[in-house]
Formats: sequence, structure tokens, C-alpha cells
Amino acid sequence: MAMGKKPLNEIKAESAIKAITMSHKKFGKTISVNGCFGSSDLGQMAAALAIEIRDRVPNAFVRCPYALYPEVEGPGQTLMHDDYQITIDGCKDRCLKKTLEKAGIKVDLSYALDEDFGLDKHPQPAQFDKEDMLKIAVRIQNDIISKKMLRNALEDAGSPSFSR
Repeated sequence: MAMGKKPLNEIKAESAIKAITMSHKKFGKTISVNGCFGSSDLGQMAAALAIEIRDRVPNAFVRCPYALYPEVEGPGQTLMHDDYQITIDGCKDRCLKKTLEKAGIKVDLSYALDEDFGLDKHPQPAQFDKEDMLKIAVRIQNDIISKKMLRNALEDAGSPSFSR
């Protein structure tokens, strides 16, 4: 199913071209943060974590991995043009990571909330613990910093703060 990253002049979706060029112009390098949205409390936490990371890291963007099919070119191409890929899966099945890899995308950081953080998965409508989520967000943010995914964005944005 690998669809492949296209050069900007071959992308038909104007919204994708605009998103790619504006984010790279502002931040230099960009990070795609992909959250699971699975059918459990941990899947819901994974989705909330993606948004939390986006809010904490200036060059991080929540993308739409469901749009990786060639027929849905715009959002998938935006994701493919990000310099780094992070997946946050709810469970050890790591469906989201496998989806990106099947599309030919290298995943730079991958997390499964049960496996990597020792959390127990419960079917919905169970609520996830927001304090656990915030602790995990700090760990992911620190991993982003240690992998130097953030450095170029801060230099390009001219600000050492963690806000947009």
C-alpha cells in the first residue's frame, strides 16, 4: 500500500501544499504526532496525548494517518512531508505504527500505553486517568528533546519557549 511522498509540485490538494510549506517555513523541521483513537480507555488517552504533545511542542502537528490511502492525497501527503513521525498506540498491537510502516513511513518514536507505561486497557466507557496522561506527555516531550527533534524548530522560531 505504500503511496510515497510526492514532490510539492505533484500534490493536487492546495490545502496540503499550504500546510507543508507554511509549517516548514516557520519551524524548519516538523513532527507528526499520531494518536490511536482506539476503542478503549487507552486508545482515547493516546488520542488526547497526541493533542497534548502538539500543545507542548512548537513544531509538532497532529496529523490524519487515516488519510494514507492514495485516494485521500492531501492529509496523507502532509503527514509524509513531516521530518519525524511519532505514534502513540493504546495497546501492544500497535495498529497505528503498523499502518504508517505499511504506507512506507519510518516511525521515529513509538509508544504503546500498556506495554511502555504499564497501564491496563479497559473497554469504553472507562475514563483514562488525566494525571497518568500528563506524566506520559512529559516523558514523550523529553524523548523529543533528547532525540533533537525540537532543536531546529526552536532556532527557526527564535524562541526557547514551549508554546506556539
